[in-house]
Amino acid sequence: MAARQITATQTLEEFRTEFNALSATDFGDIATLNAGISATSVIGAVNELYSSIAGSLAFTISDGSNTQSVSNTQTITFAGTANQLTPTVSATDTVTYALTSDVTIAGNFTASGTGTHTLGQISFASSTIASSGATVTVDDNLSLSAGKTLTADNISSSLGYVDFGAKHVVTSGYLYSSAAPGSPAIVFEGNTQNDFETIITAVEPTADRTITVPNETGTLVTTGSSAVVTGTMIGADTVAEANMANDAIGQDQLKSVVTLQILNSGGTVVKTLFGAGA
Repeated sequence: MAARQITATQTLEEFRTEFNALSATDFGDIATLNAGISATSVIGAVNELYSSIAGSLAFTISDGSNTQSVSNTQTITFAGTANQLTPTVSATDTVTYALTSDVTIAGNFTASGTGTHTLGQISFASSTIASSGATVTVDDNLSLSAGKTLTADNISSSLGYVDFGAKHVVTSGYLYSSAAPGSPAIVFEGNTQNDFETIITAVEPTADRTITVPNETGTLVTTGSSAVVTGTMIGADTVAEANMANDAIGQDQLKSVVTLQILNSGGTVVKTLFGAGA
């Protein structure tokens, strides 16, 4: 568009010619103006176009509850949350959100689906917790709610023993080291796992019973024991006459006796025999 000027020495005809050229060439034919523009002046049309363009550059963003209008002079900032999400802006026109390396979830976390969910070496599949390592270690006390059951093929302890605490009543099943018998019992497998075990069980009690294991080292004596009771195990004056069988004392038992006393039923000595022994 060339600059057009009318000098003081130019004629009216020259002014008419320049004006018509300005109208036809520089301003354009008004008949060709887009019908969508309602302004009747050049300045009015420019303002109308600016309003239309500026309005089309503005838009609204929303998170479903809150809205924000963004114009062509503003910048959208994509923010993350510490220990949760990190946004990354990249070409072309892309925003990528990713979890941070250390994720902190303030509320509840729900992982739906029937597949396997993995956290490090620990996996959760349905109601099964497993580890890709050798052992799942619970570094804290483990408590079962009332009425719940702990099922295990083997219970062991790094301390060399298993502490059942104050509540250790076996009401059904077995407390055992390996194979279980057919009734509630404590079962010891022994050093070799085979078909033979030592089983400790109890006859159905009709009242509270207490069996005390003494504070000493020794061997338990049962009705099946043979030749295990020694003289040091029998207290002095503890075997009564009623406990002795007829002819229970013979020459072999008296061969080293030096003094023999005969007592009446009241415990009074009525006769004393002295001998030199065998």
